Amino acid sequence: RMNVKKMFAATAGMLIVASSLPVSVLGAASYSDELQGAYNYAYSKGITTMSSIDNANMYGELTRGQLAKMISNWAEKELGTKAVDTTAVCSFSDAHTAEGDLAAYVKKACQMGLMGQGITSFRPNDKVTRGEFGTTLSRAIWGTKYDGATPYYANHLQALKDKGIMTKIENPSQ
Repeated sequence: RMNVKKMFAATAGMLIVASSLPVSVLGAASYSDELQGAYNYAYSKGITTMSSIDNANMYGELTRGQLAKMISNWAEKELGTKAVDTTAVCSFSDAHTAEGDLAAYVKKACQMGLMGQGITSFRPNDKVTRGEFGTTLSRAIWGTKYDGATPYYANHLQALKDKGIMTKIENPSQ
């Protein structure tokens, strides 16, 4: 059974900049039980491939390319309902600028209907906003059910809040 709250905690821990810096103990970062649990879940599910919590950048920000990899892996492995539509045309003028293997995941996330619909520039190296994250997570869970609002993320964020998955939906550009 899918645990959406754990997925959110795992991804949010990696996506959103923490409000305080990690406490340092003899030069090593210290993590709360929540962040440690989020990392353990994310690593066990293949959401992150970082082999240690210190390498996972738990207090950092995530790029759109990195989110594409994380969300497409999670949706495919955990949900099993997000098939890749290889006939979908997902060609972005800037996909080649994504670091490492992320260009392939940019295309995969698009072909799964999670990210990149109706745009020609993906911006794989831009930081993920709360609105983009919420929309992507919502599409992984519910497909296109909440698409069509103006702004595009409004219904997605509200649905996540209504279900208790996200509690903070203010400041979607954060």
